[in-house]
Amino acid sequence: MKKVVAITQCFQCGSWVCIEKVLDRLSDLGYKVTVVGLGKTQECNSKFVYYTIPYLAFNKYGDITCKSPVLSLLWNLPLILGGLLLIAIQGPKAIVYNGLATSLVIMAAGRKYLPCTSLVMAPLARLRGCKNIIMYHSFINPAETFTTKVLRFLGTFTQLTVVNSKGSKENIACVIDSNKIIINEHYADDFFFAEGTSTGGNAGTEHNGTLTILYVGRIDEDKLCLPLIEAAEKMGDDSRFRFIFAGAGSGQAKVKTLAERWENVTYLGYISNRAELKKLYKKANVLWSFADVTYLGLPAIEALACGTPIIVPKYAAIMGNRKPIELGLVPESVGWVIDTNSEDEIINLLIRLQQNGISRDMQERCVGHAKEKYSSANIQKTVEEIHGILVD
Repeated sequence: MKKVVAITQCFQCGSWVCIEKVLDRLSDLGYKVTVVGLGKTQECNSKFVYYTIPYLAFNKYGDITCKSPVLSLLWNLPLILGGLLLIAIQGPKAIVYNGLATSLVIMAAGRKYLPCTSLVMAPLARLRGCKNIIMYHSFINPAETFTTKVLRFLGTFTQLTVVNSKGSKENIACVIDSNKIIINEHYADDFFFAEGTSTGGNAGTEHNGTLTILYVGRIDEDKLCLPLIEAAEKMGDDSRFRFIFAGAGSGQAKVKTLAERWENVTYLGYISNRAELKKLYKKANVLWSFADVTYLGLPAIEALACGTPIIVPKYAAIMGNRKPIELGLVPESVGWVIDTNSEDEIINLLIRLQQNGISRDMQERCVGHAKEKYSSANIQKTVEEIHGILVD
């Protein structure tokens, strides 16, 4: 049986969810998939074999890797060594890496640093006869530096880089040959489309007149969810609103405190179970989510598939980057783009939604938009491209 090894620094992140979907399809094509990663797994795929390294949660403490190259090296060293050992023993056909953020080489991004395991492991994996596939969901500074040149050299050892948007492709092309880059657009599993639309009611509120605002994802500043947390702090005692947060990150302590303080604020922790996520999406009247410049985050897409409209900040969810998102990502028919610099704009929008409600027509338009843009057909080309490389 053909073997594929996947290496990830985090199981509790949207990037791993996307990679896992591709690996699942490869497994159906006869590949034996082995995963090595840091920290605890969530829902394990029964088709995969897992080796986990006990570790701190990346989505809670991983931002320390951005503070210095030394911290980045120390953080990723167990994964690098464990991954190399597994590669040496198994001799797989290919290695699939969870982004540049699983690597050792450091790319300067202003005063921040991005850890890069995949590129430093790539030459060693090639010596073992493996093909290197990077699935990349991040951002690097394209400035011409010595490190950029090193990354460009190491990038020659990769056979394919899979990104999630045209913006990511343009960004990573500064160090990877563009002919080796393909775009794998986010999509919602068919599971989220089943059984109709959101159950929030045709007025967009629960029967008691409460507007439920949901946030799903990493609770960190770069995801632009802090303005929603601040709104919850001001409106948590108002029975017309209910705020639900699901996820983990540096901001979760504040959410926990608010949940203890206000009855209308709920913190659920990190949720990976798709059935539970679907219940949350369908229960909510609106989802506060995030976007990069050219693509929506996975929670937004899954919510739309469930018939739940979205509220998305006008700025990209990239640390230190104030670029506006493409407005076409959030048509007026399925949601709203909000200026997170304006507290009044946020509060006024939530009040307006509570008063006016969300029509059943809008919920149905959300589902239609998701079917058109974000169906499972998006993944098929990616799987075919990877399979084509592996059979060469």
